[in-house]
Amino acid sequence: MTLMSRIFAGLGVFLIIDGILYGFFSGDYDGLTLIVITAGGALLIGSFLVQGVQHARASLAAHPEGVGDDEPHVEPTIWPLVFALSTIGLVVGALTAPWVVGVGGAVLIASLAGWSLDVRRQWQHHHTAAAHAQPGPPLPHHPGGEAG
Repeated sequence: MTLMSRIFAGLGVFLIIDGILYGFFSGDYDGLTLIVITAGGALLIGSFLVQGVQHARASLAAHPEGVGDDEPHVEPTIWPLVFALSTIGLVVGALTAPWVVGVGGAVLIASLAGWSLDVRRQWQHHHTAAAHAQPGPPLPHHPGGEAG
C-alpha cells in the first residue's frame, strides 16, 4: 500500500502542476477545473492510503498478536449523501457555470469535514469505552465438570 499511496500522491502533484500550466497557457478554465478536481481525487486517495498504512502499523505495534483489534461500527450518517450531491454540483459546474464549481467545492469541503469529524467522534467513543472496560476475573476451569 505504501507504493500505491506514493503513486497517487505523485499523480496528484503532477496533475496540480499540469493544471496550473494548462490554465496559464491555454486559457481554458473548464479543462483546468477538471484537471484540478482529478488531482484532488488522487491526493485524497493517496492520503487515505497513507493513513491506512499508518493505522495498520500502529495497530500491529500495539497488538502484535492481533488480540483486541475490533473495529467499531460507524453509525449511519447524512454526510455520504451530501458528499455525493457536492460532486454532482462540481460536475454540473464544470459543464455550465464556474460559480457552481465554487458552491460545489465549498459543500464538498464541508461534507468531508463533517463526515471526518463524525467518524472521528465515533472512533474516540469506541477507544474511550474500550479503555474503561476492565475484564472480570477468569472463571475457574474444572476438568470434567462445570465452570463456577
